[in-house]
Amino acid sequence: MNFRMTSLRAKLLLTLLISAAALLAALALLWSAGTRYNQELVDQTSSSVLDNALSDLQARGEVTLEHLAAVLPNLVYYYDFKGLTEALSPVLARPDVIYIQVFDNAGRIIHDGSRVLERFGEQMSDELAPTVVSANAPLALWADSHVDVSRPLLLGSEPMGGVRIGLSRTGADLIAASKQAELQTHLRARFDRQMQWLFAVFSLLLLLVGATAWMVGRGLLRPIRALAEATDRLEHGRFEGVELPHHRQDELGSLIQNFNRMVRALRDHEQSIRQLAYQDTLTGLPNRLMFRELLDQAIAERIGNPASRLGLLFIDLDDFKRINDTLGHDAGDTLLGQFAARLQDRLGKAAGADDGEKPLIARLGGDEFVALVSGDDLEERCGALACMMLELLTDPFEIEGRSLCLGTSIGITTFPEDARTSRHLLKCGDLAMYQAKLEGKNGVCWYHDRLTATAEENLALEQDLRQALQQDQLEVVYQPVVCMRTGRVTAAEALLRWRHPQRGEIAPEQFVAVAEGSTLINELGRFAMMRACTDAAEWQHRCPGLRVGINVSARQLMRRDLSDLADEAIQASGLPAHCMSLELTESSLMQDRTVTANTLAELRKRDINVWLDDFGTGFSGLSHMRQLQVHGVKIDRSFIADITTDPDDLALTSAIIAMAHSIGMRVIAEGVETREQLALLTERNCDLAQGFLIARPMKAEEIPDFRPDPALFPEAASASPARS
Repeated sequence: MNFRMTSLRAKLLLTLLISAAALLAALALLWSAGTRYNQELVDQTSSSVLDNALSDLQARGEVTLEHLAAVLPNLVYYYDFKGLTEALSPVLARPDVIYIQVFDNAGRIIHDGSRVLERFGEQMSDELAPTVVSANAPLALWADSHVDVSRPLLLGSEPMGGVRIGLSRTGADLIAASKQAELQTHLRARFDRQMQWLFAVFSLLLLLVGATAWMVGRGLLRPIRALAEATDRLEHGRFEGVELPHHRQDELGSLIQNFNRMVRALRDHEQSIRQLAYQDTLTGLPNRLMFRELLDQAIAERIGNPASRLGLLFIDLDDFKRINDTLGHDAGDTLLGQFAARLQDRLGKAAGADDGEKPLIARLGGDEFVALVSGDDLEERCGALACMMLELLTDPFEIEGRSLCLGTSIGITTFPEDARTSRHLLKCGDLAMYQAKLEGKNGVCWYHDRLTATAEENLALEQDLRQALQQDQLEVVYQPVVCMRTGRVTAAEALLRWRHPQRGEIAPEQFVAVAEGSTLINELGRFAMMRACTDAAEWQHRCPGLRVGINVSARQLMRRDLSDLADEAIQASGLPAHCMSLELTESSLMQDRTVTANTLAELRKRDINVWLDDFGTGFSGLSHMRQLQVHGVKIDRSFIADITTDPDDLALTSAIIAMAHSIGMRVIAEGVETREQLALLTERNCDLAQGFLIARPMKAEEIPDFRPDPALFPEAASASPARS
């Protein structure tokens, strides 16, 4: 039985423990207070007894001194030592008298009560002597072991010295100690009897509390705990043995009756609910939920048995969205139903009469299907089934009088080699399917570890990039674009750079690709445009008309608000519109020609330059270039790299320059890295150039002061001075 601190039983037990601890603490406080009170009473009584004994001792000494003060003056005056001895000896013989001394005014001993008088004439040297000698009245001085009482001796009114008696405190201390022990014993006995009664009452209270707790636990907590356990089983779909017996007529019995009725109602509807929850209504196949349960069960049965394996085929129809967009979702649903029927028919026939060898087919959602394969020769069977799926799609589907042909991308993964859980196995299959799409669609791809590593790396990089944008870790550098005729810097291309705190420098093509695969590309593009326009606006003070080139992704173009974003950047920075150049790739312009045409028209209205980037790598054509009405093209660096060694690249580059000039466009050659490349481009009348030969990317503040090497443009240097 699980014992949790949040349970009623635990709370009740905790309450009892706290109550018992409180009672024990109260008893401890009573015991401590009683003990302290008794000790204080004993100490006060002992002190009082001692004070009385000492007072009595002092009184006896003073009485003795008063008698001696009447007898001794004449004896001292006549130095009657015999008389002094007779007067003092009885006093000295008393058991409580330690010493007796008669002394003169100078503190010298005249008589000490002894018969020998060994100290006659000796100066009194004890610590009390100076005080005694100087006193002119009766005096009592207390020491640790005795009390010293003294009195001056007067002959008439003439002082003759004095007499002092030392009385022992031993008797008084013994009396006080005896009284203290007697009182302490009496009080302790009475206190112990009181504590015994208190402890008996405490034990009785504990028994009563324990009995009450047992009754509460048996009559209340046990039925509630049984209800909780039954509810837990009910939550996990186990209806057997859930109904609870009861013989109570109180509120708890009514609650148990209602619970039993609820269990019966849920059990009656469980089958219909399970069917609705676990079956795909469109195809009749198991849905994602049911497939996950069946896959979990299959994996659990094979754990610990390396010879028992599973194969998973992750199937996704290629370009299925096009069917929904053109023919409607009803046609798409019909096609999915026909595809599911083909899968069941063909794969069932392939398995033969052995039902145990038939693949389990399910629809995960949308146009995603899976097939779970078991048995011997797993790799061969998975490969054969995948090929069969590709073949069955070669026959067209008849939808609303139309013949439609589709392809499918299939990812294959195996248990336990690739994954050991259902979630991980489906993830591996999905990654393999996605790789099949990247490799051209309508094909098969087997999972390997690199796919997971790449996916995880891209996900981590995406999170880091999001954080980099928030923490302003990205920077923009600029590569100058030079006019080959004049040798002047006419523009600068904005390039993103990212130095990761742990990874170091990350290549732009790597993090830009990750951004394009997520929604970050919009935020990244906005950042680059705002920063580039702000920097270019600063250039205008020293270099009026100097343009900045900004790369725009296909996703930004398809958002339809590119012109609004350009307006916002221009207004925020104060950059003249004609000093902004947006560089778009041919492939992005070909995705949706209607959106592209509208966007380019809006940009032209705002006097913003538009250039075709990476020209020559797409569907380049004169008619296409004329339709787009862009300001110019940038020849891709892949052509420039080999123009000195490859005649075909030189011919294509020359043709692009001539074609652009024929319709009034300017040409930028990017990636110029050698003097030979620059010379050939000059011969072909290329307008502008950029590359490492001219300048590497630099910070924004360096652009206004940059001057290209005059030796690269000798004709320009001789024709006109460099721009200042």
